[in-house]
This record gives sequence, C-alpha cells and structure tokens, in this order.
Amino acid sequence: MTAWLIVGVFLIFALLMMSRRMPAILALPAMAVCVAGVARAPLSEILQQVVTNGSIRLANQYLMVVAGAMLGRVVMQTGIAESMIRRAAEYGGDRPMVVALTMMVAVAWLFTTLTGLGAIIMVGSLALPILMSIGVPRKLSGILFLLAFALGFVFNIGMWGFYQGTFGIDPRQIRQFAALLALIDILALAVFMIVASRRMSNYGAWMIDAGEAESDGERRRGVPLVALAVPVLPLVLHAWLGVPVIAAFLIGAICGVLVTRPAEMVRQLSSAAVRGLEDVAPAVILMVGIGMLLNATTLPAVKASLAPVIGSINLRNPLTYILFFGLLSPLSLYRGPLNPYGIGIGIYLLIRDLNLLPPLALLAAVMSVVQVQNICDPTNTHNVWVANYVGMRVEDLTRQTIFFKMAVCAIGLLAGAYLYLRV
Repeated sequence: MTAWLIVGVFLIFALLMMSRRMPAILALPAMAVCVAGVARAPLSEILQQVVTNGSIRLANQYLMVVAGAMLGRVVMQTGIAESMIRRAAEYGGDRPMVVALTMMVAVAWLFTTLTGLGAIIMVGSLALPILMSIGVPRKLSGILFLLAFALGFVFNIGMWGFYQGTFGIDPRQIRQFAALLALIDILALAVFMIVASRRMSNYGAWMIDAGEAESDGERRRGVPLVALAVPVLPLVLHAWLGVPVIAAFLIGAICGVLVTRPAEMVRQLSSAAVRGLEDVAPAVILMVGIGMLLNATTLPAVKASLAPVIGSINLRNPLTYILFFGLLSPLSLYRGPLNPYGIGIGIYLLIRDLNLLPPLALLAAVMSVVQVQNICDPTNTHNVWVANYVGMRVEDLTRQTIFFKMAVCAIGLLAGAYLYLRV
C-alpha cells in the first residue's frame, strides 16, 4: 500500500510540473518531503537527512556547473564563440550543405563547454541567421541547431560530474560510452542531413549583412586561431590528463582570457564569474531539489516500500532493458518519471540502490534517454527560445524530432545492453 502511495506522490507532482502549475525547483523539494512522509520516516530524519543533508548532497556538482558557466561566459565575452561561428560560415562559402555541416560542428564544439539559456541565445543569434541567409529553411535551421547542441552536450564534463556524483562512475568509463553515443549521434545526423538536404531551397529565407548578427551592432575583435581550442580544453584536461573538473574549467577560463584579452584579465574573469552564476542559478536551485530527492529515495523506509514494485521488472534482461527505456523514453518529457533532471532521478536511484542494473548499464540508459529529453522536451527553455526564433510552435519542434531521437536512444540502449548486460 505504501509503495502505491509513493507512486501516487510521483504522479501528482509530475502532473503539476507537466501542467506548469508548479515549477520543478519547487516540486522536487516538496516531492522529497512528501515521499519521506508517506513512507512514515520520522520527522527528525526528514529534516536532517532529506532537507539539510539533501540540500548539500550535490555541492560538488553545483560548483562544477558554476565553474563551467564561468568558462562559457569567457568564451562568449571574448569573442571566441562568435569567431568560431563566423569561421565556420566563411569555410562553407556559398554551399548551403557545407555551411550547415561546418556550422553544426562549430555549435557542437562550443556546447562541450557552454551551458544555460544565455549561451543558447548568444550562439543561436549568430548561427541561425547565417544558416537561414544561405538557404536553409527556417524551421530546419532551428532543428539542426538543437541537434548540434545535443551532440556537443554529450561531452559536457559538467554533466559528467553530475553522473559521476550521482551514480559513482569513473570519468574514464563515462568518456567511453559518451564517445560511442556521440558516434551514434553523428551517424544519425548524417542520415538526417541527407534527407534534410532535399528540403533546402536555392535562396535564403531572408538575408543579413555581415554585421547584422553581431551584438549591440558592434563588430567584435578577432581572436587568434589557438583560442578556438579553449571550449574543449577542459574536456582534454579532465578526460585525458585527470585534472579535476572544477580546476579544468577554471584553467580553461584563464587560458581563454590570456589568449584573447590579457590586458582585461581581472575584469573579464570577474564579469564571467558573476554573469555565469546568473546563467546557471535555476539549474543550481534545481539540483538542490534533486539532492533532497536523492536522499529521500535512499531512506530505508522508502527503499523497503518501493523495492517490491520496481524490483519486479527484470531490467537485466537485454530485451526488457531496451524496450523499457526505449519505448518509455518520451516519459522524460514534461519533467516526467524518466527525466533525470526531475522526478526521474528518484527512479534511477532506486534502480541503482536495488542493484537492478550494473552501474554502467544504468549510465547508458540515462545518457540515451537524455538524447530524447534534451531535444524534444517542450518545457526546455532552449526549445522555447529556438522555436520562437525560427517561427514555429514548440510542440511542432517536439513532433518533428521525437521519433528521430527515440531511434538514437534505442541504438544507444542496444549498445549499452551489448556492452554491459552480456552474461
């Protein structure tokens, strides 16, 4: 009976978030307290373990996100992002497909580091007008931009830190599956581009001059070629040299300023720190709620209640594993029960704590499901901004990408089952 009451709490808060009656930053802490209360955990345990300890459980991950946002701001403020986008456009010349491909490479490269709506707006305001001006249809431009963003986000080490802290997985193992998932994404994107090329016209949706896409109407100073390596410097430092994530981000930020604006070191870094924190403040607050929910789902009373329900699913069977996470991947939308940035984190943690899957198989499932959530969720602020910019309904963006990303998710799950569930 208690198990179904807990499931009911999950469903109630899921509906509140899906209907936008309660934002996730409030729903997750409230859900954590309600789950613990329904399981009859003592009040003192709820206040100490769930509220107090839970709020700081992901403290390391908060700092990773903030440090990553600081680097992202350096990349934007110093003109590195703009230079990369413009170099990609110049390389393509007057060939729409080549421009589209190089632009997607540039966007993916940038989002290995950049995070937040501010970065989406800044990079999108540069890339989207260029794509549309050389003949890529407006709606297709928005879809290509989001697909490139999602490809780069596979390698975002800020998210790697979240996976590492939540599931206790070595960064080198995260890197291995991330590389495989990115390869699947690239192959799928190639197929998408071949199909999409038939929809490209020989004329632009509208034209822009060279200076129109620049912020505040001013042309930024050029940056040296070596500066274009700054966005992926933290990835190299962390994944291949073992530098801690926060230190890797800070080194990247300092190097970014040194190679572009050394005379403005203090001003650029202090501004990047403040504005970067503003960019990710909603994500940090959300992670406070996730930490509370993490602790709530690991309370002995909660685990004992839910174990019979979730434990009845044989996720170690490769076919069940693929079908369960693949067919149900749309439940990651609207902050649903498979969304790792919402109530889904409780489900994934129960799977971990009940040992229903090996840690790496669970990681593969989460990263594959995120492929759907990151692009198709209408509640994503970046989806809303892109849809508005290219003149389409955000629900149409979901409709045009959902089956494509579900296929990518299914192939990722197939790879995860082969690698981590073989007997």
